[in-house]
Amino acid sequence: MSYWTQPLLMFLRKPGLAVFTIAFLLLLAACQPPEFNEKKEPELGTVNLDLRNKKVQMLYNLRDQRKTDSLILFLKDRDVTLRYLAALSFASVKDTNAISSLVPLLQDPVEDVRIAAAYSLGQIGSPKSEQHLIDAFIAEDSLSRHQQLNATILEAIGKCGTRKSLKNLAAISTYQPTDTLLLLGQCRAILQFALRDSAIIESAATQRMVEYAGNEQIPAPARLVAAYYLARVKGVKADSAQAVTLGLGLVRATNAPEVRSQIALALGKSATEPAFGMLSKVIQTEQDWRVKCDLIRALGSFNYDTARVLVVQKLYDPNLHVSRAAAEFFVQHGKPQDGEWYWRMVRDNGNWPAPVQIALFRAANKNLSYRGDSTAKADVNWRLKQLFQQSKNPYDRAACLQALSEHGWNYSWIHQYGFNDAVPAVKMAATEALVNIMKRPDFWAHFGEGGKGVRRMLYNYTREIVAGGDPGMMLAVAPAFSKDNPLNFRDIRDSTRLSDFQEALGKLKMPRDYEAIAEMQKVVAYLEGQPAPPMPKIPYNHRIDWGRMQVVGPATEVTIQTAKGNIVLELWPQWAPGSVANFIELASTNFYNGKPFHRVVSNHVIQSGCPRGDGSGSLDYSLRTEIGLVWYDQPGLLGMASSGFDTEGTQFFITHGARVHLDGKYTIFGRVKSGLDVVDQIQQGDVMDKVTVKY
Repeated sequence: MSYWTQPLLMFLRKPGLAVFTIAFLLLLAACQPPEFNEKKEPELGTVNLDLRNKKVQMLYNLRDQRKTDSLILFLKDRDVTLRYLAALSFASVKDTNAISSLVPLLQDPVEDVRIAAAYSLGQIGSPKSEQHLIDAFIAEDSLSRHQQLNATILEAIGKCGTRKSLKNLAAISTYQPTDTLLLLGQCRAILQFALRDSAIIESAATQRMVEYAGNEQIPAPARLVAAYYLARVKGVKADSAQAVTLGLGLVRATNAPEVRSQIALALGKSATEPAFGMLSKVIQTEQDWRVKCDLIRALGSFNYDTARVLVVQKLYDPNLHVSRAAAEFFVQHGKPQDGEWYWRMVRDNGNWPAPVQIALFRAANKNLSYRGDSTAKADVNWRLKQLFQQSKNPYDRAACLQALSEHGWNYSWIHQYGFNDAVPAVKMAATEALVNIMKRPDFWAHFGEGGKGVRRMLYNYTREIVAGGDPGMMLAVAPAFSKDNPLNFRDIRDSTRLSDFQEALGKLKMPRDYEAIAEMQKVVAYLEGQPAPPMPKIPYNHRIDWGRMQVVGPATEVTIQTAKGNIVLELWPQWAPGSVANFIELASTNFYNGKPFHRVVSNHVIQSGCPRGDGSGSLDYSLRTEIGLVWYDQPGLLGMASSGFDTEGTQFFITHGARVHLDGKYTIFGRVKSGLDVVDQIQQGDVMDKVTVKY
């Protein structure tokens, strides 16, 4: 067995941490809580996350309240459980002031505490932690007792290390297929380097990931992360030789559909001849619906005329995720010469599901012209309006409005019917459709001499939205007030209208309308000619309900009843007690009953819990993001939806598969215990008929 030795042990070791001054120690003593139990020697033993223990609850409360000073005190507590919880808390708190106090725990006598400290140092993301993490790596581990710790250290270095560390990581070629955790840690580290705001990418690291993704001997968890890196990271694109390696990996990953999905997307990014050759073969035999969806997406990078022959077959796939992905392919990549063909395909297949028909009508509307014979164009728009008026599914109506927006002259119809719809999701979609029209690059050519009048009318619609005070519509209209809008609405506003925007902003309520407030602040700044303000912060406003948590145990289940079957969830309160308590409270009070799955992204997530049904809603409180030692590495994980750290509320999602890019950013508070097949069948607009809790 081999370890991470030569590359990183070449680093110069830095001096140890400075000793605290007596004055600072006295300050700590003065503010320490009575439960604090510092002694010379830390306690050994095992971590016991007993949620009925008042001290354990106190640590979770301190994390929830983001009390850095108090949490730092407990990093030195004799009780191993309290040290562990305090250390892990900084994965959520992410305060650089804790670094110097976390570093000593990398040498804690209890390895679980070391793991928690290493993970949190990575989450904090400061380069100050890099050398300390390197020093904590246990190179001599012939019995593989420390692989979990070492893997966590590697991942943490990926979040805070320098390019030199990435080069050293990429140089490691001695891990064996049996070194599962080390390989996983190496791959996670390379991915995390690339996912930072200032991405760090090295060609050698990319080559290493290609080799791992294409090698069926590498454990599936590591292969998945490697393939995810190649599929998702901007600036990474496999060349022809690498595409051959990935192609072989694609066909050999017979028992790993999630790996196949990511390799397919990576081959799509490659856009090379070997990549297309492999994708064109595999798509004809692939059976897993998730992989089919990503194969279709991958083909969008290649010659349209060649790819369309392969994709059109999938319009007839019995799985709606797949047929819809095929229809969306033509929305995104269709060509004017095929505009009439899209129209005829729908006309001749009236039994296709509504989402497929609407998407193909949108492709037709986008590509057909009124020049010459306008029969097809007129018919497409007439049919879309008929579908809108006849559909009982608000999300189909919303899709119709998006499709109608491909022909800008529908703006008044969209306004009339969309704004008067009873469902918030349709109103929001109408707003988005109008913004699409406003931001057309060819706006002036499209409307010709009528452009000035249309511009004025569209601006009046934005004022109507703002005056109406609907937070979802205000959120949706905000992109119209940006530098990339060719209509430049700032030129036609006056001080009275600006005050209208300011007044509307003042009526929104924090934290319920957080997203709308953040976007409307940007709008006001734009109209005032000022730079965009930073995102607002939500103050702490919702405590963990420990009374509710007293009845939660390992046998607790939540069942989501739908027309397509039941989804049974198990909950993980040890990682996210605040999220679990909130979820159970809402379920127990029937809040979720009748709520739709308002967002479904094939081979990504299904999402529900929005009071408005449009994704912009919440109640009058917010939750804290709770990050634990758990990853988005499998299907059926239960996560909290958010619009940024510490903005969670009522909305949750369930994953279709591993979603590695969400790691460390979104709360995970449970998983699907049974009913994954039902999760796969859920479509936008399906409803949670009843949500019940069994203790």
